[in-house]
Amino acid sequence: MTKILVIGGGPAGLYFAISVKLREPQTEITVIERNKANDTFGWGVVLSDETLENLTQNDPASAADIRTHFAYWDDIALHHKGEKLVSSGHGFCGIGRKRLLSILQNRARDLGVDLQFGSDVAAASSYMTDYDVVVAADGLNSRTRTEFSESFKPDTDLRACQFVWLGTQQKFDDAFTFIFEKTDKGWIWAHAYQFDDDTATFIVECSQSTYDAFRFADLNQQQSIAICEEIFADHLDGHALMTNANHIRGSAWIQFPRVLCETWYHQNVVLLGDASATAHFSIGSGTKLALESAISLAENITQDQPLDVAFDSYQSARKLEVLRLQSAARNSVEWFEDVERYLDLDPMQLNYSLLTRSQ
Repeated sequence: MTKILVIGGGPAGLYFAISVKLREPQTEITVIERNKANDTFGWGVVLSDETLENLTQNDPASAADIRTHFAYWDDIALHHKGEKLVSSGHGFCGIGRKRLLSILQNRARDLGVDLQFGSDVAAASSYMTDYDVVVAADGLNSRTRTEFSESFKPDTDLRACQFVWLGTQQKFDDAFTFIFEKTDKGWIWAHAYQFDDDTATFIVECSQSTYDAFRFADLNQQQSIAICEEIFADHLDGHALMTNANHIRGSAWIQFPRVLCETWYHQNVVLLGDASATAHFSIGSGTKLALESAISLAENITQDQPLDVAFDSYQSARKLEVLRLQSAARNSVEWFEDVERYLDLDPMQLNYSLLTRSQ
């Protein structure tokens, strides 16, 4: 492989570039990203112990750097009707998305990857002649997936609940935390976890009917956040909820789209990360899928085999894992979509149901 272009400078695209350079240092790799290097619109990401081990085997240097910035937890906490139930033995860790991107950017530069941020990104088709491989790591709203939709055949399932991705400086460093609050307009809940010493992710979610009753669609972000701060006041201890999506108009609430493409490549263009498949945030596996798929794609295209064979091997291997995780994610999503049927259970029964929802 001589020249590779990566469209998208998120974790998937950067880690793919790193993984190729580790295997073929002479390959020219360019990563183009329309946002600036320090722009990021997420908060923290979650990785499991298993994923950390996979990263260590692939690139010990970046894995060691990532580990030094992790917030670890072993417990899951459920807050419901004034009670807190805690279970142990889960083994997860969080890191800020901005920190993760900085680590991967620095590692990629050290290995000789050409990183071009704040770039005008054209359609993937315009790069196909000049590069041996065009990797579309252009995210959930992939333009490449749309451009070649007849080849990729994407299936998109827009899930029922509404959610908004926020952050807070309230501490949730003892457990991955689920909080359920009943309001006069319906149930609303939060998924919260620490990702550095000072900040936690705080995802607020509710049914469409509750969303409509609060009229979140008619509010701006600060009005929406003020309502959420009031609802979860007992758990925030006076700390604010924060957004880093000020570029978005309106309240920034969205529904999660489950995406899976039938085919992941078209000629010399190949999809990676959320462009090819998504996993719901309630099982914390989106970044895991992206990084492990990046390793698989790098392994396959650096072997001495035709490109279509390499792409097919990558797709076959990773699609099995994606389908397994999407199945677990579907079970988890459906549990939250139908959560009100569980919220009158005995607290111990509710906790068991929550912990086993993805099985």
